[in-house]
Amino acid sequence: MAPPWKSSDTDAPATTEVDTGDVVDENSPIPSAPPAHLTARDTVYEVDVAIVEEDESTTKNSSVLDDEPVNAIITTREYGQKGRGAAKEWAIKRTIGEGALSSYHSISERTSKSEAASVEEPSEKIADLKPPEPGRLRLLSGITASFEPGTMTALMGSSGAGKSTLLDVLAGYKTGGHIQGKININGHPKTDQSWQAIVGYCEQVDLHNPAMTVRESLVFAARMRLRPYSIQDSAKIEFAGKIIKLLDLNEFADMLVGDEASGEGLPKHARKRLTVGVELASNPSILFADEPTSGLDSLSASVVVASLERAARQEGLTVVCTIHQPSRSVFESFDNLLLLRKGGVCVYNGKIANLDQYMQSAPNGEEYAMPDEVNPADHILEVFCGPFGEKQDWADLFRKSDMATAASKSFDSCGCSYCQGGEICVDSHSQSFMSELYIVFQRQMLAHWRTPTYMAIRFWWTVIANIMTGAIYFQASTKSDNAVTNTTNIIGAIFFYVNIGTMSIMSAVVPLISERAVFYREIASGTYRKAVYGLAVQLAELPFNVGCAIISFVIFYFMVGLKLEGERIGYFVLMAIGTNWIMPTFGQLFAFLSPNIGAAVGYGALSQMVFTLTMGFLIPPSDIPPWFIWIYWINPLRYILQGMVSNEIGGSPEGDQILNALSWSFDDRWWYCLAAVAMFGIAGGVGILAATRISWLQR
Repeated sequence: MAPPWKSSDTDAPATTEVDTGDVVDENSPIPSAPPAHLTARDTVYEVDVAIVEEDESTTKNSSVLDDEPVNAIITTREYGQKGRGAAKEWAIKRTIGEGALSSYHSISERTSKSEAASVEEPSEKIADLKPPEPGRLRLLSGITASFEPGTMTALMGSSGAGKSTLLDVLAGYKTGGHIQGKININGHPKTDQSWQAIVGYCEQVDLHNPAMTVRESLVFAARMRLRPYSIQDSAKIEFAGKIIKLLDLNEFADMLVGDEASGEGLPKHARKRLTVGVELASNPSILFADEPTSGLDSLSASVVVASLERAARQEGLTVVCTIHQPSRSVFESFDNLLLLRKGGVCVYNGKIANLDQYMQSAPNGEEYAMPDEVNPADHILEVFCGPFGEKQDWADLFRKSDMATAASKSFDSCGCSYCQGGEICVDSHSQSFMSELYIVFQRQMLAHWRTPTYMAIRFWWTVIANIMTGAIYFQASTKSDNAVTNTTNIIGAIFFYVNIGTMSIMSAVVPLISERAVFYREIASGTYRKAVYGLAVQLAELPFNVGCAIISFVIFYFMVGLKLEGERIGYFVLMAIGTNWIMPTFGQLFAFLSPNIGAAVGYGALSQMVFTLTMGFLIPPSDIPPWFIWIYWINPLRYILQGMVSNEIGGSPEGDQILNALSWSFDDRWWYCLAAVAMFGIAGGVGILAATRISWLQR
C-alpha cells in the first residue's frame, strides 16, 4: 500500500464524519464527549518589545529559544526613524518564573549562545494583514485552520516558527502578549465557561505528583474533572480504569510516578502516556499535545503517538499536536499537517495524503518530489522551511490554494452534522467546593505520608531539638533554691521551645514550591478552584503539626519539670499546637508570594529572625525602634511566648512580679491565645488569597 503522502487525492480537506464510540459501556452514566470541530481564523499573536540603540543591543551574542519567545529586544536598525516597520535582528529572553518551572526546563538545552535569530517580516508580504504596531513583534501571522473530530493534526515547522505558540493560543494557555483573531467550536464562538471542560492540554513537560501512583493520578483527575456533577465516584474510578487500558498502562498502573529528575518511578514513555491519560480523564472533545514525543526514542515515541491515535479514532477526539522531527511511523499516524515557517506564517494546511502532489504542483515541482528513501518529515521541512524554501514563495502559493479557501469556508459554515447540534454547554465545575477540598486534602495528606524526607525532617528535628533543650534546662523549675532563678530559667526554656517550632516555616516552603508546576497545570485545566488548593495545603499540615506538638510537649514539658496541673497542661498543649501550625502557615504564605524557592527561604529566614527579635523577651517593647514596633504587635510568637510563660509562672508571687516587670499578665493568657489564633487566621487568609491572585507562570 502506498504511503499516505503518495496519495493521488488532491481535493481540499473534506469534512469527516466520525463514530464517537463511548469510553465506557452503554449503561455507564458517563456520556460520550460531544464532537468538537475547532476552527480558527486570522490568528495573530504579538509580544511587546523594547527598542534599544544598536550599539547597546545584545543581539549578536544573545541566546535564542527554539520556540515561543516571550520577551524580545529589537535593534533600531531598519526600524525607521519613527519606529515603524519590523526589525530584522532581535534577541529573546524567556522569562518563565523560576519557582514555577525552573526545575523542569533546562534553558541551556534549548538555546544557541553563538547565533542571533533572523525574524521573517510577514507583515510586509501577507496581503490584508496590517503591520504590527510600533513596539510589538509578530510571532503568528494570520493563521486560519480547521481541526475536525476523529482526526490527528500535526503542527510542524522550523525552530522558532511558532508551533508551540500557536498551540498555546488555540488552547487559551497564553498568559501574555496580544492575541487577535477568532476561534469557533462547532460554528459557535468559544466561551470561557465551557472551554476548560471540553479541552485537554498535554504539556511538553510531564508534570505529576511524584507521590501518587498512575491509577491514583488518573482517578484523581477523573474525580475532579469529569462532568456532570451527578456522576458517581464508582463510575469515575471505572472510567480511569478504561483509560489505563486505552493507553496500555496496565503494567504501570500501581507504580509510583516518582521524581523524574532522580530517575525514580515511571519510564519516560509511561510518563508521556500518563500525561495524555490525565487529560483524557476529563472526557474532553479536543486534545492538544505539545511535543508529546520529545525526549523519547523512536519506539517509545511510536507508543505514545499510538495512544493518541487510539483516542482520536475510538473516542472521536479532535487531536492537535506539535511535533519536532518525527520518525516515519509517527508521521504516518497523522491525518493532517499544519506547517509553519519562521514568523508564524502558514505554508501548508491540509491532508498529509496530498503533500507530494501539492509540492509537485508548484513551479519546478519535480525538484520537490518526495523520495522514497528519506524520512518524509525531514524532506518536508527542507522543502518548505530550508534551502528549497528560499526558491519558492510557499506562503503565497498556499494563500492561493484550495486548502486556504476550504479552511476559511469551514470557519463560516462547514455544514457537517456535528456542527448542526449547537453550542457545547457543560457545567463550570464538576465538584462542589467542599468535595474538591476533601479530595485535594486527601491527596496532600497521602503525598506527605509518602515523602519520607518531609516526615523525617519534621520528626527528628522535633525530637532532637527538644531533647537538647530539655537536657540543658533539665528540671529547671526546682534546680535552684532561689525561686526567682528557677522562674527565669523556665522563661528561657520556653523561649527556646517556641523558637524550635519556628523551624517548621522552612519545611513548609520546599514541598509547596516543588509542586507549584503541578498546581499551575491543574489550575489551567480547571481541575479545582485556586482557593481549594490554598486551604487544602494548610489543612494537610494539621495532623503532622499536632503530632509534632504532642511529641515536643511530652519531651520538653516533663524534662524541664513544668507544673502538672490539668488546666496548665491543656493550655500548654493548645499553644504548642498553635506554634507548630502557625509557622508552617507563614512558610506557605511566603511560598505563594515568592517567584522561586530561594526567595521563599530568604523571606522565611528573615521573618524568623525578625519575629525572634520582636517577641518582647530579648528586647523589651520599650526599646524596640518606633518603625519596628508594629511587628511586635502582629508577631504571633510574641503572643505564644507570653501565653506559655504566663500560664506557667503566673499565680505565684515571684512569677507575678516578673510578669509585671515584662508587662505581661496571667489573667490575659487566654487573650494571648486568641491573638495568636487571629494572627494565624490572617496569615492563612492572605496565603489563600495569594494562591488565587498570584501566578509566577508566564507563557
